[in-house]
Amino acid sequence: MRGVTVVGGIGVGCLVVAAGAIGSQPQDGGLRRAVVLSDLHMGEGRDADGQWSPYEDFRWADDFDQFLTALATEDSRPTDLILNGDTFELGRSDEIPCDHADPGLGCTQTEALARLERVLTAHAGELAALGDFARSGDNRVVLVPGEDDAALLFPAVGVRAVAAFEAPAGRVSVATGGFWRSADGRVVVEHGHQLESRADRFESWPLPFVERDGQRHLMTTAGQRILQPLVDAYENRFSMVDNVADEMAGLRFALAATEEDGVGDAAITLIRELLFRFSWQQFRMDLDRGDVEPPEWQLADARAEGAEFLMATLPDDDRLRPLAATALDDGRLDALMASLSDDQLLALCDHRAAVRRARRRFERILSQFDPTGPPVTECARTPASTGSTFEYFWQSRDRMFLRHLEQRRGEGPAIAVFVHGHTHLADYRQGNFTRVEAGGTYVVDGFSPVRDAATPVVINDGAWQRTVTPVLLDRFAAEQGMSDRELLETVQPEQLPPCYSFVEIEPYADVPGPPALRYWREDQDGGWMMAGGCGRRIAG
Repeated sequence: MRGVTVVGGIGVGCLVVAAGAIGSQPQDGGLRRAVVLSDLHMGEGRDADGQWSPYEDFRWADDFDQFLTALATEDSRPTDLILNGDTFELGRSDEIPCDHADPGLGCTQTEALARLERVLTAHAGELAALGDFARSGDNRVVLVPGEDDAALLFPAVGVRAVAAFEAPAGRVSVATGGFWRSADGRVVVEHGHQLESRADRFESWPLPFVERDGQRHLMTTAGQRILQPLVDAYENRFSMVDNVADEMAGLRFALAATEEDGVGDAAITLIRELLFRFSWQQFRMDLDRGDVEPPEWQLADARAEGAEFLMATLPDDDRLRPLAATALDDGRLDALMASLSDDQLLALCDHRAAVRRARRRFERILSQFDPTGPPVTECARTPASTGSTFEYFWQSRDRMFLRHLEQRRGEGPAIAVFVHGHTHLADYRQGNFTRVEAGGTYVVDGFSPVRDAATPVVINDGAWQRTVTPVLLDRFAAEQGMSDRELLETVQPEQLPPCYSFVEIEPYADVPGPPALRYWREDQDGGWMMAGGCGRRIAG
């Protein structure tokens, strides 16, 4: 089939595997820029009456077309456009169910193909615009699979997706290794669902399949089995739920709006997932480097608290707290606490300390909860790590990313830049750390999990969606005098700021420069511009 190339190190079935991964430094030595965006979630579009499906997140075809045109025409440099996961919404469908007796079995290849065809039809315009981009100059497009379009790893599904772009051979590809790596190995782009403790994590990635009765199925993750039906039910009622960044933060609003109706057996899985969906980038970290050290938490004391430890982790204004209190009363929170590892307890203690400090200092960078809310207590420290010297609360985050980067590095060179998405919450351009070179000192977007080091840089590209943070939703609700239910029933995705995040990595010869978080947004005159920030007011 014309134009079909699949990259990434694992070839399945009839797919043609390229000799080397396409990256910012291709094998021919040419210099290329990389543009990374994720979580388009192109779904089934409109129904027969012309109304958007409540599950359709990608309603911005015109904005996207202008963005691609600007990428292709305003800069003539060869560009690798990396669609970093969940480009297609193949994980759910009203029209094409993948129902099997075993809940661990997802779609077969035939079922996944039917879902993809429905999406391609609904978003023919967007695919045409992407095809135009891939045909322009020496541009290339790479599809990195996420949890919702993991079906791209089926051979026939990947082939059909690539063919839909109608681009010359080699211009569009699927990263069958589950992530994209530049040819020199220094830049890695991955969706992010495979990070530790994620409910959407596949154990056998990048081969998320199981054989049953001669049929190959996608396996289903815990999140897809237990949480996705709950998310679908809420999104069917409140189309805004999936447009709240972080991705799972919308569930907190839905829980409050419905008084937890319908959670049922999903309660503990939901509490676990929401407890560990830390949005570390919401905190100010520019003052937390250098001369401060991480405290040592008394984990034995935390375990001795039992389930009350988990309750103390949730501020009084957290919308998850009522559900957790119910689980505490019926004893289910005890089992959850008993199942947590020391690393997980350490992460919770780090987060509690970061929240406490942020609210004590009234740090406005917070995006997931208001800094004016009730305080949170710290976990007990060892006597040797008390005092202001021990104010570095990101050690669990750093360890998680360093472990992950070591896995992705393999036998290759050290990774200099790691871009991920999945959470729908882009890193803030807050000056987490600076980098000093011959040309001077400058702010680096993202963060480094190696303290006081220039690399690796880890950065979240957010979502190429209209999204809003919980704090901004709270402020809008207060201005309008709305309850949570009224808020979710009233605000539509189209009211959110027309501003879409992506990450850009400039061409380089030897060492990647720092990745830049950028936004495609409307300007004051109603036109469009590339910008370093985003207007964030909700249209009334």
